Amino acid sequence: MKLYPTLTWVEGEAAAVTGERDTFEVATIDGQTYQGRRILFATGVIDNLPGIDGLAQRWGQSVFHCPYCHGYELDEGRIGVIASGPMSPHQAELLAEWGTVTFFTNGALTLEPAIRQELELKGITVEDTPIRTIAGEADVQLSDNRTFTFSGLFVAPTVTPSTLVPATLGCDIAEGPMGQMIAVDGSKETTMCGVYACGDAAMMPHSLSLAVGDGAMAGLSIHRSLVWPDMHR
Repeated sequence: MKLYPTLTWVEGEAAAVTGERDTFEVATIDGQTYQGRRILFATGVIDNLPGIDGLAQRWGQSVFHCPYCHGYELDEGRIGVIASGPMSPHQAELLAEWGTVTFFTNGALTLEPAIRQELELKGITVEDTPIRTIAGEADVQLSDNRTFTFSGLFVAPTVTPSTLVPATLGCDIAEGPMGQMIAVDGSKETTMCGVYACGDAAMMPHSLSLAVGDGAMAGLSIHRSLVWPDMHR
């Protein structure tokens, strides 16, 4: 017995969405078209990482972005934080709750004296020497040949939507401190009537558990808009 008999699962990539509320059409790259009364973008994002040799290969394995997802699990080991922008010192401060932190500015920012002092007061070591490569599981090799070994590394990437389809359809794309996301209101509806977005593509910060909850809210809103269409125009 099918658990969801009205669901059709398509292993395809959307190339474009056209139409308007109640009469949308999704075209896939293989030439198929599908009709729908509502559109939900749950398309995720692209993580734009610093261009450090060896970093991308360890992303999601020993290099992470979320202190709350991975900080405690490092079992109070040594943690390296690689700066990517002005929000990076905050990431280092949070992680100091779960281990001994070394903060690598790596030319991404120049710390104000007050910020440097605040980090040091929290027991965080600040290292300004540029990073040459990431090796081993989570080893940071510097340009002066010193090597630091960590239980895990953290960096805050900037993000962009994983597809241009929402923007091409006409959905506004908002700029935030961590990058771009699809702009939505409290019901998860975009600036295009009848088009919704959820998860990492439409919210920050990024977390699997938060994205699941966000998707539930989007589904609730879409269903209500179908049952009571005059209340959701």
